Amino acid sequence: MSKVVLTTEIDAGLNQALEEIARFDKRSASDLADQAIRNLVEERVATRELVGHGLRLVDAGDVKAVDSAEVHRWLTSDEDDFPAAR
Repeated sequence: MSKVVLTTEIDAGLNQALEEIARFDKRSASDLADQAIRNLVEERVATRELVGHGLRLVDAGDVKAVDSAEVHRWLTSDEDDFPAAR
């Protein structure tokens, strides 16, 4: 895999914490930043795919929904059972 250099500014305290973690893990701060960015990108790509899939299901009429007022009522109650979709 080819690599490129990415230069960014981060908070000094965050950088210090990153350096401490890198020393503890016996890895470079750059490796940890690469891993964090990779995880963020993978999560965002997966989220976009799920949202797109959900929107396609809604457009096709293949989705049952729970009214937002019902969800709010459930969240503020002591009930265990989630409201049924209609």
